[in-house]
Amino acid sequence: MLSYLERLDHQLFFALNNALATSALDGLFWLFATVGNGTGMLSGALLGLWHFDRSALKRHWLWLILSVIAGAAIVQALKYGVARPRPLTTFAPLLAAGERYIHVVGEGLQYRSFPSGHAQAAASVFTYLWCLYPRQAVWWGMGMVLAALGRVYVG
Repeated sequence: MLSYLERLDHQLFFALNNALATSALDGLFWLFATVGNGTGMLSGALLGLWHFDRSALKRHWLWLILSVIAGAAIVQALKYGVARPRPLTTFAPLLAAGERYIHVVGEGLQYRSFPSGHAQAAASVFTYLWCLYPRQAVWWGMGMVLAALGRVYVG
C-alpha cells in the first residue's frame, strides 16, 4: 500500500510540475513562493486587516501571529522528524540520466520537503481569515489550494 501511495505521489508531482509549466505561471508561482512564506502571508493579512477592518486587526493581530508561529513550530518539528528529501534530491539519478525533468522556478531546494512550511503558513492565515470572514470562504480556500499547488509547481 505504501509503495502504491509513493508511486501515486510521484506521478502527481510530475503531472502537476511539468504539465502546468508556462512562463506566465512561472511569474505567478514565483511570486507565491517568494511572498507565500510565513512572514509574507502574515504581513499581507495584517496589512489587509489594517486597510479593510482595523477593529478586527486590534482584536486579532496577536492571535493571528501566534497561530502562524504555532503552526510553523509544528511543521518544522515534523520536517526534521520526517526528513523527506525534495524532488531534486529524490529524483537526482533520473534527472542526471535525462529520464525525468523537474520544472524549477527560483532556487532549487534539496532538503526537508514535507510538510510544506509555505502551505502551512497559508493554511494558518487563510483559516484564521475564514473564521473572521466566512462569506469569503471560497477565496480563502482558493488561497490555500494555490499555495499548496505553488509548492509543487516551483519544483
